[in-house]
Amino acid sequence: MIGTVLAAQAECRDFWGGLCPDMSIEGEAIARPAAVGETDELFLELKREGYVQVPNALPESTIAPIRYAVSTLFQRGIPVAFAFVYDELWLAYQSFSRFLTAVLGEGYWALPDFWVWYVSPSENASGWGPHRDRVIPTVDDDNSPQTLSVWLPFTDAVPLNGCMYVLPAHLDDRFQERRWDGEGNNVVLRPQDVRALPATAGSLLAWNQAVLHWGGRGSRMATSPRISAAFEFQRSDCRPFNSPLLDPTRVPTFNERLGLIGKQVLQYRHMYPLSDEVADVASSLFERFMPGVPVPDAYPVPTGVAI
Repeated sequence: MIGTVLAAQAECRDFWGGLCPDMSIEGEAIARPAAVGETDELFLELKREGYVQVPNALPESTIAPIRYAVSTLFQRGIPVAFAFVYDELWLAYQSFSRFLTAVLGEGYWALPDFWVWYVSPSENASGWGPHRDRVIPTVDDDNSPQTLSVWLPFTDAVPLNGCMYVLPAHLDDRFQERRWDGEGNNVVLRPQDVRALPATAGSLLAWNQAVLHWGGRGSRMATSPRISAAFEFQRSDCRPFNSPLLDPTRVPTFNERLGLIGKQVLQYRHMYPLSDEVADVASSLFERFMPGVPVPDAYPVPTGVAI
């Protein structure tokens, strides 16, 4: 039934505006810099651990509307990735431009790869299972990342509602072997090496895309759901890891967002249950609107970069 509703309403801006009247679509708001602290120290930590965590990077005034919007979509049975129809999610990621520039360099790109989660306080709900975001090489010899996943919690993320878990890079044999694909690449040989990452709402979590990580399982003992989103970015001196690359300083138009959301629903269907109805809606949005997403005039094609 929800597929029928989406098919009729997804392209209607007023539908989305009516669902979340306090959210904006193609408004005039601008991103406010996130509180990330000393980026040089974060970069060093990122190269050793494979991830960084910064509490209270975004204020409650930024995350509260997003939390409400994702909750509203979930309660209506609408795939929560559609929260990216609203400006506020795009602006939240623009807030981290100083951090992303420090890690990825000037002129970094946003990848057309993002997602949203609502993990209910129930044993039947969980985040995505153990995986590496990319199994082709995505780090330099010193573990400087060529690509980066940025994960933002909009509620407190704790073990009872499915917080993130990682295997730190310096404790992962795969980083010694410099090979992240193949059989057993998502197996933890020494469980005590795993690190839980409980995070307060508004925190920043970021990891290089070779890091093994996963979201935990919810529990009926949790006091709230885990609401979060992730977006991926890459350096400008590497070949595109997905296409089309996006200008991170530009918020896509409403129609472009619809095409990009359709792409996400389809490309991540191996990670979650997807009904035929919703898949049909996503396919329609992808076919109608993705061709309108701007493609950079020329991607950098450096020599000696293997991806």
